[in-house]
Amino acid sequence: MTAATSAPLPPTEKLPLHIKLGNGFGSVAYGVKDNGFATLLMLFYNQVLGLDAKIVGFILLIALLLDAIVDPLVGYWGDKTHSRWGKRHPWMYAAILPMAAAWMMLWHPPLAASGWLYGYLLLFAFLMRAAVSCYEIPALSVVPGLTSDYDERTSLTRWRFMFGWAGGLLMLTLAFAVYLVPSERYPVGQLNVDGYQLYGWTGAILMIVATSVSAITTHRRIARLDSSPPTHLPLGATLRKIGRTLGNRAFLILLASSLFAYVNQGMTFSATTYMLSYYWEMPQAGFLAYAVTLFVGVVGAFLIVGLLQKRIEKRTGAVGAGIAALLLAVTPYALRYFGQFPANHDPALIPALFTLVTLSNACAVASMMLGQSMAADIIEASQEKTGERSEGLFFSAYFFVQKCATGVGLFLTGLIISAAGIPAQAEPGMIGQTILNDFAVYYLIVLVGFSLASIAFIARFPISRSDHETRIAAMAAVAAETARPHP
Repeated sequence: MTAATSAPLPPTEKLPLHIKLGNGFGSVAYGVKDNGFATLLMLFYNQVLGLDAKIVGFILLIALLLDAIVDPLVGYWGDKTHSRWGKRHPWMYAAILPMAAAWMMLWHPPLAASGWLYGYLLLFAFLMRAAVSCYEIPALSVVPGLTSDYDERTSLTRWRFMFGWAGGLLMLTLAFAVYLVPSERYPVGQLNVDGYQLYGWTGAILMIVATSVSAITTHRRIARLDSSPPTHLPLGATLRKIGRTLGNRAFLILLASSLFAYVNQGMTFSATTYMLSYYWEMPQAGFLAYAVTLFVGVVGAFLIVGLLQKRIEKRTGAVGAGIAALLLAVTPYALRYFGQFPANHDPALIPALFTLVTLSNACAVASMMLGQSMAADIIEASQEKTGERSEGLFFSAYFFVQKCATGVGLFLTGLIISAAGIPAQAEPGMIGQTILNDFAVYYLIVLVGFSLASIAFIARFPISRSDHETRIAAMAAVAAETARPHP
C-alpha cells in the first residue's frame, strides 16, 4: 500500500455542472470523426469514387495498425509531460488544427487514378487517427484526474457519450437532410460528391470549436505544474514498465470486452448504411429517421444510466444492457425471416424498424457508458501496486480499442460486402434478394458472435463499488499519514 503514496489522489467530490459539460463537449469532435468513418467513409470511397470495398476496408485496417504505434506513445509521454499547463492540455491544444485539417482532406480527394486514391486514403486516414489520438487520449485521461468518486466518474462518462453521439448524429442528420440530397447532377443523394465536400468542411469547423471549448473549460481546474518532474527510463525498461502496467487483470478483462463491443459497433454502423439503402430500401426520410432514433436512444441511455448508477454495480448494468441490446438488434431480421415484419415501402416499416433500433441503441450505449466508467476505476487499482497514476497509458490502450470500431469494423463490412456479392456503384432496388439475404446472414453471424464474447468478458470484471471505495479510503489514509509531520 505504501507505493500508492507517491502519487496524489484526485478529490472525492461532486463536480460543478459546467466542468461536466465542458469536458463532455470535446467529445463532439470524436463523434464527428467516428460517425463519419463508420457510416459514410466506406460509402464515399466505394460507391462514389468506385474503389473496391475490400481494398478500402483493408487500407483502413492498415491505417489502424499504424496508429497502434502512436497510441501507446501518446499515452506514455502524456503521463510523463511536465509543463506549467500540466500533463494533458499541451497535447490537447497542439492536436486541434491538425485534426481538423486531416478530416477536411479526407473528403476532398484529388482527381486521380484509383491507385493514387488508395494511397491518398491511407495517408489521411492515418494522419486523422494520429491527430485524434493526440487529443482524445489526454481528454479521456482528464476524467479520473477530476474526481475519485465512483458515481461522478459515471456522470462524466455519460456527458462524454452524450456529446460524442450528438456530434456524430448531427453530422449524419446534416448529411442526409442537407448535403447528400438528389440534384440534377446526382439523382441519388448518397452519391452526391459536392455534398461530401460540404460535410467535410462542416465537420472540421465543429471539431475546432468543440475541442477548444473543452480544453479551456478544464484547463484552470487541473492544468498545473506537477510538484516534481517525472522519471524517464531507458527504452528497454520503459517497455517492460508499460507491459507490467497494462498487465493489470481488471484492465485486460475490460479491454477484451471493449474490443468485441467496439469492433461490433463499427461493423454495425458501416453495414447499416448499406442495409438501409439496399436491404430495407429506405427513402430519404428513412435516413433522417435513423439519425433521429439513434440520438433518442443515446438520450435514453443517458437517462437510464443516470437513474440506475447509484443503485447497481457498473458490471451488472453493463451485462444486462448488453444482452437486451443484442436481442433487440436481431429481432427485425428474425421477424422478416418468418414473414412477420412490414415489407419494404410499407408505411409501417419505418416506425417498426426504428423503434427497435432506438431501444437496441439505448441499451448498447448504456453498456458502453458503464464500461468506460469502469476504465477510470482501474487507475487507482494500478496506482495501489505501482505508486504511479498512469491514466494516459491505460486510456491510450482503451482508446485504441475504440478506434478498432471503425478500422476493424469497416474491414469486416468490406469482407461481408464482397462475400455477399454487392457490386460497386449499385442503385437501391437493383440487387437480387439472394445477395441481400446473404449480406444480412453474414452480418448477423458477426453481430451475435461478437456481442456474446463482449458480454462474457465484462461479466468477469473484478472491481465493485465497495472494492473501489475501500481502496480510495485506504490510499487516502496512507497519504494523510505520510503527509503528517513527525517529531
